[in-house]
Amino acid sequence: MSGAGVPARGRSRSADDPRRGTGGARYGSAVGRRATTLALGTIAAALLSGCTSEVTGSASPAASTSGPSDEERQETFCDDVPALLQDITAQVEDVQTDPAAASALIEDAVDRMEEVQPPDDVADEWERLVTAWRDLRDLFRQLDPSAPGGNQDLATELLELQPELVDAGTAVDEWGRANC
Repeated sequence: MSGAGVPARGRSRSADDPRRGTGGARYGSAVGRRATTLALGTIAAALLSGCTSEVTGSASPAASTSGPSDEERQETFCDDVPALLQDITAQVEDVQTDPAAASALIEDAVDRMEEVQPPDDVADEWERLVTAWRDLRDLFRQLDPSAPGGNQDLATELLELQPELVDAGTAVDEWGRANC
């Protein structure tokens, strides 16, 4: 996973490693919810200033492939996902008043999130979060900042997407705090 600082695969922690199972030392904050909330604020501003068309459906989950063990995926997930989501949050904060830059950021965020191989225990929650971000990306693809006025249809779709983004981010955060 480029850009997210993935540690070498195959390394495992012993049961007495203080970084393993600490009840969320690496997952101390709700970074998934924060990134989602900031992204929604950026989109709301863009939607209210002008956009066209409507959002299409979600992408399907990625096919599974053989690879690292579930324990290795958990270790990597716990090590890398908080930093990934914090990085996305920081980037969203930097572009929240620039819909064009935010669109590129969301494209990149989805690409980076799709590279994550979550452990089995959080795979459904992670896929739900990634799918919600894909839907957000698809919504952003519909924006036309040069269009006069706002588009209430897209603003309504954003409001409908918000609970899924927040709920999925919350589920991943809660799993991380309990298992990382």
